[in-house]
Amino acid sequence: MNERSKKFVEALNSDFRALSNETRKKFHPVKEAAEAGILKLRNLPAIYQKDKDIYRVLSEETEIIQPFLLGCDTKSLRVVQISLTALQRLISHQAISESSAQNLISTLWLLMETGLEELRILQTLLLILTTTKIVTGDSFAKAIVLCFKLYFFKDPTISSTAAASVRQIVSAAFDRVVFEDSQEGENEPAVKPPSPRHKNCPVSLRPFARDAYLLFQDLCQLTNGEQPYWLVGMDEMMRTFGLELLENVLKSFPNIFLK
Repeated sequence: MNERSKKFVEALNSDFRALSNETRKKFHPVKEAAEAGILKLRNLPAIYQKDKDIYRVLSEETEIIQPFLLGCDTKSLRVVQISLTALQRLISHQAISESSAQNLISTLWLLMETGLEELRILQTLLLILTTTKIVTGDSFAKAIVLCFKLYFFKDPTISSTAAASVRQIVSAAFDRVVFEDSQEGENEPAVKPPSPRHKNCPVSLRPFARDAYLLFQDLCQLTNGEQPYWLVGMDEMMRTFGLELLENVLKSFPNIFLK
């Protein structure tokens, strides 16, 4: 384990201890989960093989992320803050699996509905959607809808931050297509059965291209005042913002549309 990995494990251990201390009185199940996380880190040498990526090893252990997801569910401000800090640490080190990422999106949605730490929610969403490629399909759509919902908040700071996040995430969706095209031939697209949410979407598209297609289609729908197919939960879109997003995509990624 190199120095960077050691520092990460030490920081994660501190996150677990902070979570355990903060939840010892009111949230015993979370405290127990945090203690299980500490034990898992202590036993890390037994499961870690030198030829494997330490972050991948940790991403495969549910005991690592679960305490922090549970911490977000407590709705206790201090516990939520500790948990989001740790979750961002896991994301930034690529120590989170695809299934855990789906659970994280659902957890952030519930946090948004609670009205806690909206700016930290946006930070976390932006981090996982722009620095990793593990959130795809309906979970990706849910994350985008979550950003849009925060965009419509009355608080100007939250609204403007959410708008900036939406811009970056929409661009990231098409950056993924460029990446996917560069990997052409390595992985053939899996043909999925048609879904009502995949209106008019060619079944031959690979995952990132499918997400981008559905996103662009729904941005057009919403900008025209029509209901989306994929971005479930979106009821409205400011026409000027929708046009801005569409224009940015067309200007930044013309080759995708010319193929």
